[in-house]
Amino acid sequence: MRRKSFLTSIGSIVSVFLATTGWAAQPGDVEINEIAWMGTTTSSSDEWIELYNTTTTAIDLSGWQLKATDGTPSITLSGSIPAGGFYLLERTDDNSVPNIPADLVYTGALENGGETLELRDGSGALIDSVNGWSAGDNTTKATMERNGTVWQTATATYDVGLGTPKAANTGVGGGSGGTQQFLNQVSNAPGAINVYFNKSALTDYATSGNLANYQINLEQRLITRLDAAQSTIDVAIYEINLSDIADALIARAAAGVTVRLIADAKDPDPSDTERVTRYEDMRLTLERLARGSDGIVGTGDDITLFADSPIFAVEDSTKRTAVGLPASPSDFPFVNVTVGTKAKSGYLIADGELKSAPSSYYSPGDQMHNKFAIIDGTWVWTGSWNWTLTGLYGDEANRLAGILDGNTQHSIEINDTALAIAYRTEFEEMWGGSGTAPNPSVSNFHSRKTDNTPHLFTIGGRTVELYFSPGDDAVGHVTSLVQTSADSSAYFTIFAWSDQAFVDALKVKWEGSDQDLVGTLTGFDVKGVFDASFWNQWWSASVDMTGRTASQTSLNNPNTRWANPAPVFSDAEVRKLHSKSMLIDACTLSDPAVIVGSTNWSNNGNNVNDENLLIVHDAAIADQFLQEFYARYQAAGGTIPDPASFSCP
Repeated sequence: MRRKSFLTSIGSIVSVFLATTGWAAQPGDVEINEIAWMGTTTSSSDEWIELYNTTTTAIDLSGWQLKATDGTPSITLSGSIPAGGFYLLERTDDNSVPNIPADLVYTGALENGGETLELRDGSGALIDSVNGWSAGDNTTKATMERNGTVWQTATATYDVGLGTPKAANTGVGGGSGGTQQFLNQVSNAPGAINVYFNKSALTDYATSGNLANYQINLEQRLITRLDAAQSTIDVAIYEINLSDIADALIARAAAGVTVRLIADAKDPDPSDTERVTRYEDMRLTLERLARGSDGIVGTGDDITLFADSPIFAVEDSTKRTAVGLPASPSDFPFVNVTVGTKAKSGYLIADGELKSAPSSYYSPGDQMHNKFAIIDGTWVWTGSWNWTLTGLYGDEANRLAGILDGNTQHSIEINDTALAIAYRTEFEEMWGGSGTAPNPSVSNFHSRKTDNTPHLFTIGGRTVELYFSPGDDAVGHVTSLVQTSADSSAYFTIFAWSDQAFVDALKVKWEGSDQDLVGTLTGFDVKGVFDASFWNQWWSASVDMTGRTASQTSLNNPNTRWANPAPVFSDAEVRKLHSKSMLIDACTLSDPAVIVGSTNWSNNGNNVNDENLLIVHDAAIADQFLQEFYARYQAAGGTIPDPASFSCP
């Protein structure tokens, strides 16, 4: 069963019951969603068809048929299509859509002059139909996509043409509804860097041919990448509770892909019920991964888990059975151990870094705060997004409707073997080796790690810097970048910023002095948006930059007030402003660069928690971030340039 909230899980149980008692789908429950009637740039014979489930429950397609009225193709379907999910049919073999596994391979060509296709369920009832090709382009190999009640020609790029196989259609939030998505810049070529924003962007500020990808369902994009994995997936994730991502990882493990996952162990305050519930949700999700597709512990399709401190199974039978787990976790080992200074016992689903053999572990106070995945040793996915319900959708109702009302985030994926090797080195330092099973006694998290990876890469002609925390002084390198390379501007959106040296480096650029209430404007441009929850915290850089006097001080955060308050604002987002990005010299010829990753600019982010930070030196990537920054800045109350007079060199 798919991992969902209690109500959604009950809905799944009901759908299975109905399916076994003669229930039939209703017209429109499954749509013919996208058709590559023209084939691809590889071959006109590489045709494919995509179906979309518009309902909130999985649908069994056994016995369904998709037929052309002229008799070819005539396809008998099998398997199931997940709630709000896609089903991909590829003609002749599984290579028509590279890197995305087909749900079904069929035979029979589509006529370029048009076909009438009918989708019927097992009883023969008509569920959906298409009458001819009203969109698509044979020259550019752009597919015909559904957008509500009309058809459109795809504009998003994929490996072999224009289209969105097994992903939301161009400008559509998942089939026929939800948040409208704008997928404009996607490449699968070696050296590709794809950036995805889950909230709005102002494309009037795009350079030619460089529209940002915005209002993007990050879960769908990540699943598209995971589905293409052929050999290995390594994941280091602070938090995970999205069922579709869990399903994707389980499916790849069942297909023979080696999946290793590092999570963050938590010890939430029992009085903080929201955090307690989230950690329970994550532990239930992790147990699903540990059991694999057959639900049995210790079999070949299991995903191997590890953490910075041990993670124990949820034992509440009601919560377990609501998500399809056995009533008891008794098939996992029961252990009595010391975690930090506390004695703990329970069913162990993820082992942790050992402080000393045989059973003494570090406490879970520090955070394994990464959000990265390495796919087949070539693709790296990272950024600020935790793989959670609140992180992307806000709540379960929004998820089911495809509404992206979660925290403001970005994700970035990079196709580069050398970068992937560096991330794997970091992963295996925490994992304790290169094997399938982790080694708790060799593993190193947090302050036990060392600086053991390269930091400079050339990727697709761009310079990219990579720093991990702790050990690499990531925030120190960003501070140095501002001091030595920032010539005209620094724009940022930040969740938490307390590092005083970094603040003072920017103050020198802004007004020529790092002294409290001293300085004269230099002409350097600073703009920024802070998450509202930290806007008035005494340690926040927002206090310094607005010239306020904090009610509290500390030796590490003396709040060096700026003599000339900078135009920085508290955010106006629906939920948290969770990004950690800065643009240096955007829209100039002076080495435009973007700082991205999981790292908050704080002592914890630099010296305590496990983090990763990238600095991408590239004008086009900086411009994409600028489009998103102006949307955040304007919403917060900042003034942005008139698009009619705006231009970049």
